[in-house]
Amino acid sequence: MSRFYEVKKRDGAARIGRLLLKGEGREMQTPLLLDIESLSSGGGEDKMEVIGVESPLFTELSKEETWNAPRGTVILPEIHPLSAKLKAAPPLFVDFFVLAFASSMLHTPEDFVRRVIDAKRRIPPDVALWVPAIATVENAALLAYMGVDIIDDTNAVMKSYEGIYQLEECELRVDDMTDLPCNCPVCSSLSIEELRARSAKERAELLAKHDRLILEREVKKIREYIRAGILREYVEMRVRSSSFLTAVLRFLDTESEYFERRTPVARKHVMKVNTMESLRRIEVKRFASRVLDRYRPPSTQILVILPCSAKKPYSLSQSHRRFITAIGDYRGNIHELILTSPLGTVPRELELVYPAAFYDIPVTGYWDAEERAWVASCLRAYLDRNRDNYDMVVAHLRGAYKEICATVAEELGMEVIYTCEENEKEYTKEALERLRSRIAAFCGAKRRLSRLEMGARIFKAMADYQFGLGTGDELVKRGERVTLTGKYPHFRLVSTEGVLARIAPEYGLITLTAKGARRIEKFTPYIVEIGDFVPKGSILAPGVVNAGEEIRENDEVIFRGDKAFGVGRAKMSGWEMVESERGVAINVREVRALKTVDCD
Repeated sequence: MSRFYEVKKRDGAARIGRLLLKGEGREMQTPLLLDIESLSSGGGEDKMEVIGVESPLFTELSKEETWNAPRGTVILPEIHPLSAKLKAAPPLFVDFFVLAFASSMLHTPEDFVRRVIDAKRRIPPDVALWVPAIATVENAALLAYMGVDIIDDTNAVMKSYEGIYQLEECELRVDDMTDLPCNCPVCSSLSIEELRARSAKERAELLAKHDRLILEREVKKIREYIRAGILREYVEMRVRSSSFLTAVLRFLDTESEYFERRTPVARKHVMKVNTMESLRRIEVKRFASRVLDRYRPPSTQILVILPCSAKKPYSLSQSHRRFITAIGDYRGNIHELILTSPLGTVPRELELVYPAAFYDIPVTGYWDAEERAWVASCLRAYLDRNRDNYDMVVAHLRGAYKEICATVAEELGMEVIYTCEENEKEYTKEALERLRSRIAAFCGAKRRLSRLEMGARIFKAMADYQFGLGTGDELVKRGERVTLTGKYPHFRLVSTEGVLARIAPEYGLITLTAKGARRIEKFTPYIVEIGDFVPKGSILAPGVVNAGEEIRENDEVIFRGDKAFGVGRAKMSGWEMVESERGVAINVREVRALKTVDCD
C-alpha cells in the first residue's frame, strides 16, 4: 500500500512511477537515481525515511495516521533473525522497500536473480523497490527490467576512489588510460594528464562526478525505453558487455511465471528478435502456448504449411499474395499455417495478433540448432494435437523450413507432400503451379473462401486467443446472419444488433462493443468487477472489487457492477488491480449505466 508513490507506466516488470516528496508537492520519477551524499546528510523537506525492523519506530509503519512523508522499511534475507518479525507484521503503510545486503547479489548470477525476484514477490505491487549500493551504468537497465524502481550512486562513488573510470560498456582504470572518451562537463574540461596530476582526493571527486553523470544519463535513457515499451531490446544489447549480466538475463528468462504476470499482452511497436535470448521472451512463449491451448483450426481437408515473410501481416506480402492466388480456387478446403522463427507456428487466422504481426528478425538463411529445435517443437506440438483435423498435409517449403518439417513429420509418422524442389524458391511459377496442381488433384471440386467466411474465421480465432476457447463461437454464432465491413485488416463484425467487435491492427487485438461483450461475458475470465458507481473516463484500482487472474496489461476486458457495464483496456494485470491502492486499472472505451430498482 502506497500513499506517496504511484506507478504511471509499465513495460513488463519495469515501471515509470511518481514519488511525491514532502514539501511543496515536489515529485521525482522512477526509475530513480538517488544521490547518496544528500541522503546521508539527512534533514530537509525531501527526506525519505527508512525504518528498519529493529527500530522502536517500526510499529508506527502500521499506523496510517502517522504517514505524512515518503517512508519505507527493509527486506531482510530469510536467514536473518529479524526476518520473521517482518513477515509477522500487520499490513504496512509504506511507499518503498529497501533490499538489505544487496551486495551479496553480486556473488553469482543465480543470487542476483533470486534476491530481486523473491523481494518483488513479497511486497505489494504498488510500492517501490530500492536496491542500494550495487548500481552501475552496465547493470542499471537490467535492474529496472527486473522491477527495481530506485537505485543510488554509492557504487559509482566507491569505484571513483579506487581510480575506476566508468563507461557505458565497461570500466577502466585511470592509470591505464590515454584519453577521456566522454563529453561530460568533467571530461571536457581537462585532459587525462591533468586528471592524474590532481591530488588523490580531487581526482576521486572528479571521477565520482563523471561516474554519477553517466549513470544519471543511463537512468534517463531507461525511462524513455520503458515509456516506448522497448526496454527488453535495450537490455539484450546492454548485457553483451558482461558475461555475468548475460547469465543473469538467461536465468531471468527461466522465471516465466514472474514475468508473464507482468508482461503486456500487446504493444504498438515491433518486437526486434536479434539475439538467441529473444527466443525466450515471454511474448514468444505466450503466443506458442495460446496457439495450442486457445486455438482450434477450422474443419478443412488440407493443411498447407507456408514460410513466413518479412512484411507483416503475411497475407499482404508479395510472396503470400502469390500463394493465395495459386490456391485461391480451393481455399475453402484449405487451412494455412505459417512456419516462422521465433513464433513457431502462426495460423492464418491469427496473423494479425501481437506479436505475429509485430516482429522483425534478421534474415540470413541460416538457422542455428537452438532456433531449429524451438520451431520444430512448436510444429510438432501443433501437428500432434490437430493431425486428425486434416486429410492431407502439404508443405510449400524449402531449405531449413523444409528440413524442420521433414524431421517433425518423420517423428510423428505423418505423410507430408512437398511442393518445392531442391534449391527452388517458393514463389517461382513452377513451384506455385506444382502447389496448385497437387491441391486440385486431391480436392477435385473448386471451393473458394469468401471474404465473409475468412472474416468470421478471423474473429472467432482472435476471440478464442484473447478471451478463452469457446468465446469465438459465442461472438460469431453458427448460422447467424452477420456482415463484415471495412477493408482488411480494419474489419468490423456487424450483426442485426449492431457492431459487435472491431480489429485494432495497431495493437493486434479485437476490441469489443458492449453488445459483443454481452455475448461472451459468461464464457470468459476477462471480467473486472467494480464498485457501486458509473465510470467516467478511467477506472482506478480502488474502484476494482475483483478481477480475473488471466488479465494482463493492454488486454481487452469487460467490467461490470451494480450500476454499470462496459468494455475497456486494462492498464495493469488483474492481480495488480485487486492488490493495488493507486493507479489506473482500466481505460474505459464504452460504458452503459444500468437501471437500478429502488427498494424503498
